Amino acid sequence: MKKIISLLLALAMTLALTACGGDTDTGSAQTTGANGQSQTTGANGQSQTTVANGQSQNTGANGQSQNTGGDYKYTGGRLTIGGADSTGTMYAAAVAIATTFTNNINGMDVDATTSTGSNENAKKVHSGDLQLGMCSGDAALDAVNGTGKFTGEGGYSDLRAIGAVYPSLSNWVALKSSGYKYLHDAKDAKGTFGIGPAASTSESSALLGLKIAGITKDNANLVNVTLGEGADNVANGTMTASTAFAGVPVGAHQNAAATKDCVWLGFTDEELDAICKENPAYYKTVIPKETYKGQTEDVSTFGVKCMVICNEKMGYDEAYQMAKTLYEQAETMIRGNGFFYNMAEKSFIAIDLPIQLHPGAEAFYREVGIIK
Repeated sequence: MKKIISLLLALAMTLALTACGGDTDTGSAQTTGANGQSQTTGANGQSQTTVANGQSQNTGANGQSQNTGGDYKYTGGRLTIGGADSTGTMYAAAVAIATTFTNNINGMDVDATTSTGSNENAKKVHSGDLQLGMCSGDAALDAVNGTGKFTGEGGYSDLRAIGAVYPSLSNWVALKSSGYKYLHDAKDAKGTFGIGPAASTSESSALLGLKIAGITKDNANLVNVTLGEGADNVANGTMTASTAFAGVPVGAHQNAAATKDCVWLGFTDEELDAICKENPAYYKTVIPKETYKGQTEDVSTFGVKCMVICNEKMGYDEAYQMAKTLYEQAETMIRGNGFFYNMAEKSFIAIDLPIQLHPGAEAFYREVGIIK
């Protein structure tokens, strides 16, 4: 009799626990998705996902996911994002974005690869050789319009933006012993200037800045170098100045400043007006003081938004999830890489871009109110 009573009690307890556990309105259920993500749904209908880095995000009571997990799962192939010279900001940004998408979009794997920069990335996103690319706004606009380096190619009307992630600024580094403050101070030096890799946005921005400063191939030696080579040449005294059109701080310039006393050369307000008139994608800005070792004041310069681009053929859901991830992971990205600092102002990501947003990305930005 005691055994029968015990069995009946055990059965009753099991039924009670099953009833509680099966109540999706008041209880909680836990599932584990791809990449080891764990999701818990509570009594108020909120969903919490913990990603690999331990960060937790909640959804609202309407049940719509406010993280890149949720019900979405990417089922396509591995994606590749084109960066640039491995010593510059653009490649570091590509690596960070590849990692962010991989860690936060269920089922998606993204690799980063080196390239010569924006122009090559635009060409390869257009051709389908890359699914994503880092691209400065001026290069993207030229690619779409068939101007500049893309003259005669008919225009890549299929390029679309996922969002802007940082500004590329014109950085000209020289030795402090030169006594220069502005780039035009070096026009009588008959020196050697590093203008970045061939066919890169560093090269095109350098040639424009040099021209406005009165420095041309007629009175100077203009040499294509990687960003790292240029900074090294300045540090060892074989180059007058070298450029990097990239997010700040530029790693190669930090390395130069660690071994030699350096300065960063700026432009006058009149020169900046002329530069921005010639290329409307550029805007006036500064390299903030203390960006580099020994830099005691702001440096007046120009810049352009650098974006993640894709082909219009990318799926609506994929572009939506990528935009959502940039928006939601902005603070984490900034903590990991200071050059993403502009993303703290969320409108930077989606407003005043030189090319069209992908419809999926635009839909997300409208949902959160960035685009009205």
